[in-house]
Amino acid sequence: MTLNDPKPESRQDEFSISHIENGDQLANHSKFPSLLNFLIVLTAAISSFLFGYGNNAVAGSLAQQTFLAKFLSGPDYTAIIDGIESVFFGGGFIGTVLQGAISDKFGRKICAETAAILMIISGVLSAASVNPAMFIVSRGFCGLSADIAPHARGLLVGMHATFITIGYITCGVFAVIFNFVTSSIQWRLQFIMLIFFSVVCAITILILPESPRWYVEQGKKEEALAVMERLHRTKSDPTAKLARAEFHQIVAQVEEEKKLPHSWWYIFSNAHLRRRAYCSILAFAMVQSSGLLVIFNLMPILFASLGFDNLMQLGLSVVWVTCATIGASVNSLIVDRVGRVTLLVIGGYLCTIAMAIQCALQKYYLHSDYKPGINACVAFFYIFILFYAVTCDATVYVYNAEIWPTHLRSKGVTFGLGSYFIFGIVYSSPASQAFDQIEWRYYLVFICATFVAVNLIWLTFPETKGLSLEEVNIKFGDTVQVALTDIRVDPYNVPKPYPEKTENDSSS
Repeated sequence: MTLNDPKPESRQDEFSISHIENGDQLANHSKFPSLLNFLIVLTAAISSFLFGYGNNAVAGSLAQQTFLAKFLSGPDYTAIIDGIESVFFGGGFIGTVLQGAISDKFGRKICAETAAILMIISGVLSAASVNPAMFIVSRGFCGLSADIAPHARGLLVGMHATFITIGYITCGVFAVIFNFVTSSIQWRLQFIMLIFFSVVCAITILILPESPRWYVEQGKKEEALAVMERLHRTKSDPTAKLARAEFHQIVAQVEEEKKLPHSWWYIFSNAHLRRRAYCSILAFAMVQSSGLLVIFNLMPILFASLGFDNLMQLGLSVVWVTCATIGASVNSLIVDRVGRVTLLVIGGYLCTIAMAIQCALQKYYLHSDYKPGINACVAFFYIFILFYAVTCDATVYVYNAEIWPTHLRSKGVTFGLGSYFIFGIVYSSPASQAFDQIEWRYYLVFICATFVAVNLIWLTFPETKGLSLEEVNIKFGDTVQVALTDIRVDPYNVPKPYPEKTENDSSS
């Protein structure tokens, strides 16, 4: 079957150009994203770094004597710690809801800039705090800015998790350095550095291009195509033909999606969208149920309970987040090679096993002088984070972003991030008091909750590995208007969907 070749004057709109040549079927995406993609993600990763640094600032402070003396010297110190942690996650939940509205109306770039400014406010309030109440309020602002999540995929989105942990490490190293400062400004230095990094982030975000999909939704096709050509131009595709093919697909999909409702009620009233919400919520619920952030945020306290002094608490914490960074880097490299659901399930089971062993070890060796038992407890903290980081750290962000259709992605991602912060409140609010009162028994909560969550993921989550963003929709029962494999072009590079074959078609 052949396509009729139109004359030059009858060519379609310039925005319909694809990268197919000589009537061949459209090739797959390039295996390696363009250098510009990496440069953009590295710039955007400063935001992820900022979140990691801001989150870890309190963990480092929990091992600094000046902070302990100023805020945690009273009998209610465990309640204050839990208040600091829960307000952070509460602010994060509010910020997540606002993020969806800001992204839809003003774009991802404005949303990221808003988050950076909120982090500056948080740093100023934290560094200037004179009492626990003021410090707790500052952590609420920090949580508000903590909702930035990538809309990229695979290796690129893996950078998000990696740079979060790099932020953790940097903050931890500063905490060790500042521990040698003996003046009362010691703990404030951590937050002064947060202000500096926040200002850098706010400036660098200005150079980022806006999302081409958002441009198309706003009717700005010229801007969208220009961004896509810059993103997809590589040595193997110097004229960015792939960008034009994908642009044609995006325009067709967005035009169809504009006919669909965008409300929250629409999501709750449709089975295929409710299933997406369920997947987003459960994926991040499993992450928090593992005990990851409870352990991370209270690590100095947990190491203190094992008998380590302030400097060792900080040093061991830095090693822990370094292991997390190494694991997250590996995860970002394998997330496009191994199934997303496979990684989440493997990670969930491994974390459950590591946590169960930790629980058993602490039952017998917590507060003891038996050095091998204490060292085993420390070792399984590290084994736990390696298990989690290698399998889940980037995967959960990839899966959460890619399962939602374009016109609902901002709202959809809110389900996952909202779940992250809600379950953060559930597990972190009582954590300090729980470890103080029931000690190792609190780990049983994480063991049971993770085991239930990972089994549900295994039994109910659809796999999305190797699918385009539009083709992922098929897994949830949606209709894709134009598939990349269904596009052909004539000698003038005008793409057309394959026409249906009729009885009169005799050529091929």
